[in-house]
Amino acid sequence: MIVRSLRLYNFRNYVTQEIELPSGLIALTGDNGQGKTNLLEALCVLATTKSPLVERDRELIRWHEKEARIAAEVELAARRGERRMLEYGWRMEGVSVAREMRAGGVPQSAIVQWLGQLQVVAFFPHDLVLITGEPGERRRFLNLELGKTRPAHFADAARYRRALQQRNALLRSLMESRFNRHRTAPLGAAVEGLGTLSEWNRQLITYGSRILAQRAQFLTELQPLLQEAYGKLSGRDDVFSVEYLPGIKTGKQALGAEEAAHVSWSQLFSVSLEGDHDHDMRRGTTQSGPHRDDLVFKLGTMDLRRYGSQGQQRLAVLALKVALAHWVARVTQEPPILLLDDALSELDATRRTRLLEEAACFPQSVLTATDAKFLQGVPATLFSVSNGCIAGGAGTEIEQNMDNSATMVEQL
Repeated sequence: MIVRSLRLYNFRNYVTQEIELPSGLIALTGDNGQGKTNLLEALCVLATTKSPLVERDRELIRWHEKEARIAAEVELAARRGERRMLEYGWRMEGVSVAREMRAGGVPQSAIVQWLGQLQVVAFFPHDLVLITGEPGERRRFLNLELGKTRPAHFADAARYRRALQQRNALLRSLMESRFNRHRTAPLGAAVEGLGTLSEWNRQLITYGSRILAQRAQFLTELQPLLQEAYGKLSGRDDVFSVEYLPGIKTGKQALGAEEAAHVSWSQLFSVSLEGDHDHDMRRGTTQSGPHRDDLVFKLGTMDLRRYGSQGQQRLAVLALKVALAHWVARVTQEPPILLLDDALSELDATRRTRLLEEAACFPQSVLTATDAKFLQGVPATLFSVSNGCIAGGAGTEIEQNMDNSATMVEQL
């Protein structure tokens, strides 16, 4: 997949910018705060409808402006040059923000229609929270990556959240009723409520077991790619793995990739809910389910969150992103665009070279750097970014033989 042209209007610090992008490795250079990261963010928004950096859409619209747009012409490598135009925009309506999506000039109303038309995998420095942050960060990662390639996952997640909210509301109601029964609530109210609780249990198991199974399958497929990517970037044969900690009782604290692939999630979830019944009734909340899932990243037997250095954590997240890009290419038969924001600055020269070699495996990769010296000898197209303006497009001198094949799909 290749973005052939990109237009930005009132996006972040860009007033109006149009840029033609080549295939291969693209480097955006310039001082901090000039707009390099904003361009990568724009591509992420166009791919997923969400910014990886901020929660509120209003923050993406240039200060004092009322609307903003991103548009890109996307070429599909797997379909031998087929192109599509994607447009995504926002418009202020009072204190709210309305959005508009168009693909090939046709309005798109649902996110599930939109996802997959542009595939990107991005690394930003804050992505270290995937290892160091709270479990919610890792669950969001799972949902986003599965949803980008399997939009039905978002539908299951939405139905699960609704059932979970309804179940928790009912549990709280039953808990309050139990405390006040001798004054206000007859016993029959609790019995009627328990019948409804069975219905929410059924829905939780239906949608929750799908989510559990999809997450487990994803991690099983990702594991060998993760190990390969880490080995290439680090130059070491350390075992890098991700363990799944499902939010239901499995008899084990964590599951390896192979174990997770051979589990009856529906049965285990049902047993967990049954075992948690008294606890849930006392606390008024649901203890088990994929909303309690977590991941553990390990280097050998070492938990990287607890004991890994920042350098080890950063390299692990970079390996995760490279592995994820290869997984997307395998699943969709369309190599994604790899986006790397300030990924080179904290790597030594050898690992910088290895990361650039991996980036060059994709039909198009875009990276940012404050210092062009990191790119000496790298076959890349350079653009300079200053105060929301992009200039350049000159190729660097090729001193190394790095494979930049755009025929990745044919090799899968």
